[in-house]
Amino acid sequence: MIDDGIRPQLGIIGGLGPLASADFYFKLTRMTGALRDNEHVPSVILSVPQLPDRTEAILAGHDGPLAPLQAAVSTLNALGVSYIAMPCNTAHHWYDRLAANSPAEIIHIGDAVVAEIRRSLDRGRVANLATRGTLASGFYQDRISPAGFEVCVPADAEFQERVDSAINLVKAGSIAEAAAETERALDLAQMAGADVALLGCTELSVVAASLNDPNGLLVIDSNAALARACLTRLGFATQEARGLPSVSSLPGGDRLPLRLARRAS
Repeated sequence: MIDDGIRPQLGIIGGLGPLASADFYFKLTRMTGALRDNEHVPSVILSVPQLPDRTEAILAGHDGPLAPLQAAVSTLNALGVSYIAMPCNTAHHWYDRLAANSPAEIIHIGDAVVAEIRRSLDRGRVANLATRGTLASGFYQDRISPAGFEVCVPADAEFQERVDSAINLVKAGSIAEAAAETERALDLAQMAGADVALLGCTELSVVAASLNDPNGLLVIDSNAALARACLTRLGFATQEARGLPSVSSLPGGDRLPLRLARRAS
C-alpha cells in the first residue's frame, strides 16, 4: 500500500516517446495556477518506452501494444491515482479497452482537443498532423465531425510525408529540423483550406513553441489540451503556459521559397 501522504492523483503513461512525455509534464506544470510547490498536482510518470510501435501495430492489424498498456494502467491504479493521462495520441486507439477495466478515469486526448478547439472556434475545417496509425484509427474523425467541425485532409502527399518526417526527427532529437518540417506541413494544411491545424502527435507538441506565426491558422497542441483537461478534472486552477522551451528560429529563407512557390502554383 502506498502512504496516503504521497499518493499521486494523476498517473501519466509516458515514454511514448520520452520527449513528448517530458513536454506534457512541463506544460502540466506551467499551466497550473500555482504559487508554491504544494499547489501543484501530485503525480507519477510511468515511462514505458519499450512498448511496441503503436502505428506499426494499427497498420498491421494487431494489438501488440495493448497488453503492456493494460499493465501500465493496472500499475497506476495500484498506486491509487484518480485519473490517468496518456500523452501519446496513437495509443488512444486502444482507449476503450483500457478504460473498461480502469477504476481511474483515463482522460481521452481527443475529447481534450475538441474542447480546446471550441475555446476559439465554433466551426471550421480541421487538418490533423498525426501519425498514420492515429489517422487509420479514426478516433479523431469520430470526435471532430460530431462537434460541428469539418475534417480537412490535404490531398498533397507531401503533407503526410512532412508530418512523418517531423515526428521521426523529434524522436531522434533533431528538434530544429522537426520544427521546419512541421511548418511546411502547416503551409500545406492552410493552402488546403484548413482553419485549424491540430498537432495530433505529441512529438509535434515538442516543437509547438518553436513554430513561426502561422498567418491566421489556429494551431492546437494536443499535449497542452490534455494538460488543461487533466487540471480541470482534478480541480486545479489553470493558466496559459508561459516560458515554453523552444529552439532558435530557423532563417526565414529555409521556408519562404516553399511557401511562395506553392501559393503561386
